[in-house]
Amino acid sequence: MNRSYKGRTRAAAPVVSADMNLPSKGGTRRFGWLFLGICLVYFLTLTDTRFYRIGDGQMMFDTAVSLREFGELGIARFEKSDPYNAMRKEYYSRYGLGTSVVEAVTLVIAPVVEKMFGEGRSNILFPLMNLLITALAALGVAGCVQEMGAGFRTCALAMIGFALCTPAWPYTSLDFSEPLQSLCVVGALWFVLRGTRGQSGNTRWLTFAGLALGYAVFTKAVLICLIPGYTLYVWLRMQGRIQGRVRALSGYFISLGVCAFVMMALNWYRFGSLVRVGYETGTFEFSTPLLTGLYGQLLSPTKGLIFYAPLTILLPWALWKMWPSHWRELILFAAVIIPYAVLNAKWWSWEGGASWGPRLIVPIIPFLVILIAAVWEESRWGTGLFFLCSSAGLVVNLLAVMLYFLVYLNLIFLNPIFFALDVEGRPKHEYIERDGQKLFRPDIASNYVPALSPLRGQVWLLGARCFGRPFSLQFLKPGSGVPPPTVKFPPIEIDFSLLHDAYTSSQLQSAHLWWWDLLTPKRREVFYSYPFYGISMERQGERAVEKKDLDRAVYCYRKSAELIPNYVRPCLELSSVEWEKGDRLQAVQDLLRYFEQPVKKEDEERAARLQLGQYYESLGNIDAAVEQFEIYMTLHPTAANRESMRKEIQDLKVHPPK
Repeated sequence: MNRSYKGRTRAAAPVVSADMNLPSKGGTRRFGWLFLGICLVYFLTLTDTRFYRIGDGQMMFDTAVSLREFGELGIARFEKSDPYNAMRKEYYSRYGLGTSVVEAVTLVIAPVVEKMFGEGRSNILFPLMNLLITALAALGVAGCVQEMGAGFRTCALAMIGFALCTPAWPYTSLDFSEPLQSLCVVGALWFVLRGTRGQSGNTRWLTFAGLALGYAVFTKAVLICLIPGYTLYVWLRMQGRIQGRVRALSGYFISLGVCAFVMMALNWYRFGSLVRVGYETGTFEFSTPLLTGLYGQLLSPTKGLIFYAPLTILLPWALWKMWPSHWRELILFAAVIIPYAVLNAKWWSWEGGASWGPRLIVPIIPFLVILIAAVWEESRWGTGLFFLCSSAGLVVNLLAVMLYFLVYLNLIFLNPIFFALDVEGRPKHEYIERDGQKLFRPDIASNYVPALSPLRGQVWLLGARCFGRPFSLQFLKPGSGVPPPTVKFPPIEIDFSLLHDAYTSSQLQSAHLWWWDLLTPKRREVFYSYPFYGISMERQGERAVEKKDLDRAVYCYRKSAELIPNYVRPCLELSSVEWEKGDRLQAVQDLLRYFEQPVKKEDEERAARLQLGQYYESLGNIDAAVEQFEIYMTLHPTAANRESMRKEIQDLKVHPPK
């Protein structure tokens, strides 16, 4: 295929070259430096303050802790009113296990890091895990483009475009499974391209392709729709005899079969069915009208992919350039992208819930970037178009790196104006019906109303933080003396006097980049100093108490208290379980250990003093009980039970129990 530019003929670089040689050592070195550069950018913009904030990530992490500690998959109940899970003896996460397995491996070194650095510093291990996974996915994009015949420049542009100009960047600091999904699907494609060189194919590489694709499905079940497209492409790429193709494909199908067997066995173990995946509670619905979901995911100014990954604007041009010379690749991309986009567009929450951009279709962004790379390779205008679109993508995704997207959604709740929307497919808990209209909460309306777009909201809030426009955040700082205003953000108003969430306020005022928090000498804010491992172990203690396994509950609460020594709740629960077991002196000792901590929250110390006083009273140590009750009164001068406590203290002094 030749292209003519103003009288000059240029031969188009082949997008597919089955006889291509392995990259040279120099090329490998350049890719290595580019990989390290992307890792450095990720590292400098990484934060651990956004993990464990959304139920999806909590369930996956709790599963990882259960797997690491006990070799089990059960977690504490998240939805206690759920009738399906209420009738089961064990509660399991409905999400894929791929991310949990990776996190379980990372958990091996978390206690060591926590002991060395303290204050929740082990939390950074999990964003660092995502950093490596996402950077490897970007390297996989470059590898696929190279395998398809492009030069280093095009590969480098594709790698940078995916890594920094799409939602892949902000998701490095979030505990969703999209980074791992992206790595699996692009890794599977790279293995396929390597395994189908020449006429007969390579069984080893195709086996790896099957394993990568199987692990993608293991991470998220809906990715099973990619398997037919991959299989068809493998068959079309190999041009030898049918017997040779079947022989080469044997490893591919065996690895897929093994993954399928493991998944079905785990489904049976968790949910009592080979095909059940945990969405049996009324949410497993493909109820969104197809065109509504497709428009929302691809074109809408609220969640559309063309706004969050502007490189995708070049897709029609890329399709035109690749057809008809590279029809095999177009069949692959169509067989992968179309079914996946359609399935997720039909999902009741097509936007992916609390997310940055169209989260559900992030795993297929690597395919789009690889496809678009044809534009850069074959056109002299390709580099200019890349810089134009990638610059826009860089700016857009930097918004979510510098400000956590949930801050905006939390703020628009401060004045909960409901929006009348003619929207079908949403569950009933997201709206109320009045006068024949559906009135939606503002966070749901932000997926449909352009004026409430998170993009506009992020720009508005960052303007306030960085430039004091249209309002200053000084009033959010303790002791500022500035009354919180009500600020217009058409079509709503936000009354900041209603903002009592310290976490949201903290995120709004700072990006909380990990390396900056590490280098500054001041202590971390308390809600960042709790290690996820410790919080999850506390939840495992709740699970053990529910199962009446008090010995395991003691183990879980004790480990949680060791990981979070300045957090009172694990100590309270630990001492309560030990008291119930009859180990009363040990219960007192463990509670006393909390008071040795140099930093304690006043309300938590009050709870510990009250419980310790009750223990002393039950043990007959009246002087110690009175002392703890009096300290409690000092710490809580406005307590509602102040008079009854004073009377109890007086009675203990005058008439101590015998």
